[in-house]
Amino acid sequence: MRRMKRFLLSILASLLCLAHVQAQVKVASLHPLLSEMARRIGGAQVEVVNLFPENGELHAFQPTAGDIARAAGARIILACGKNLEPYMKDLQQSISEGTTILSLGNAIPDVYLPGSRRADPHWWSTPNNMKRASRAMLRALSPLAPQAKDAMAKQQREYAKEMDTLTREARLAFSRIPQDKRILTTSHAATAHFCKEFGFTAIAIHGIAHESEGDTASMAHLLKELREQHVTCLFYDINESPRAMQTLADQIGAGIRPIILDGIAPGHDSYASMFRENVKHIAAGLSAQN
Repeated sequence: MRRMKRFLLSILASLLCLAHVQAQVKVASLHPLLSEMARRIGGAQVEVVNLFPENGELHAFQPTAGDIARAAGARIILACGKNLEPYMKDLQQSISEGTTILSLGNAIPDVYLPGSRRADPHWWSTPNNMKRASRAMLRALSPLAPQAKDAMAKQQREYAKEMDTLTREARLAFSRIPQDKRILTTSHAATAHFCKEFGFTAIAIHGIAHESEGDTASMAHLLKELREQHVTCLFYDINESPRAMQTLADQIGAGIRPIILDGIAPGHDSYASMFRENVKHIAAGLSAQN
C-alpha cells in the first residue's frame, strides 16, 4: 500500500512538473505576420492571440474593447511600430499591468518615403527586415520561457534561413529586369524598404493609406512622369478594387497586377507565400518582354 502511494505521488509530481514546463506564454498580436512569426519562433511554448480581424483593413484597424479583453493575460502585445498604429497611446493605457507592447519595427532601420522625411512603416516588405524582427522577438520571448530558450533559438535560426532563401530567390528573379524598368508604381506608398533592398525606384499613386487621394494637378504630373519613364505595369493592393489602377494604366498603355502591400492576403497564410506572390508579379510585370 505504501509502495503504491509513493508510486502515485511520484506520478503526480511528474505531472505537475510537466505542466510547469509546458506552461505557455500568452502573446497577443496586432498583425497576422507578427502572429505567424511568434508561432514559428515560440513553438509550443507560446499561445498566440491574433487581434487583427479577418478581412480587416490595416490602416483602419483599431482594437476594440473585445480585443483588449482577449489580450488579457498576455505578457507581450506585438506591434509593427513606426507610427503605423496611431492608437498606441490609448492601447498602452488600456492594457493590464505586466503586459508589454513590443514594437518590432524599432529593430528595423528607417527608410523614408521618396521626397519626404516620413519613415515607411511597411518594413515587412523585405525578408531581411523580417529576420531582424525575428531576432528582436527571440530576445523578448526567451526570458519568459527560459526552459525553452534553446528550442526557440533554433526555431529563430530556421526562420532566418528561410528569409535568406527568399532574398536569394527574389534577387535571381529580379536580375532579369533591366535597370531602366525597375520602377515600382503602386496604389499607395508601401514599398520604400523593398525598393531600397532590391534596387527599384518607388512611385506611389496615393499616400501611406490607399484611401489618401491626390489632387488633379498632382495626378496629371504623375501620369506625365509615368509616360516619360515608359512604365509598363502598375501594381494595386490585392485587397482593393483594381478599377482605379486600370483606369490609370489605360491612359499610359500599361498593364496592372496585384501585389500584397499590407502583409494581409486571403489565401496566403504565411510570409513566404505572400513574398513569393509579390516577386512573381513584379518580375512578370516589369520583365524585358513588356
